[in-house]
Amino acid sequence: MAYVNGGKFKVKTEAEQQVWNECSRLIANAVIYYNMVLLSKVYEQKLAAGDLDAVAFIKGMSPVAWQHVNLFGAIEFSDDDPDIDIAALAARYADAEFWHQATRDDDETN
Repeated sequence: MAYVNGGKFKVKTEAEQQVWNECSRLIANAVIYYNMVLLSKVYEQKLAAGDLDAVAFIKGMSPVAWQHVNLFGAIEFSDDDPDIDIAALAARYADAEFWHQATRDDDETN
């Protein structure tokens, strides 16, 4: 959240600052929840496939990752059900090449 707005608050009052902080927490929790749901599906998939190396790798991962989230984009909160197909997203990780690309270190690309 610190990258948005150049790391500076755009608030004038303490009440606005509290709202800003709570909104930041809400967005952070939404990202962590999304990551946990996806990681849980991939974990179940790898466990069912007997890929113990992948299971161990996933166990060492943190759901607090942000590099895949565009915090500069528009965020919409509504009561509508999301159109996110977690099963389809997790299914991509069943492909060995996709798994390798997704889990390699940045040093491996250089």
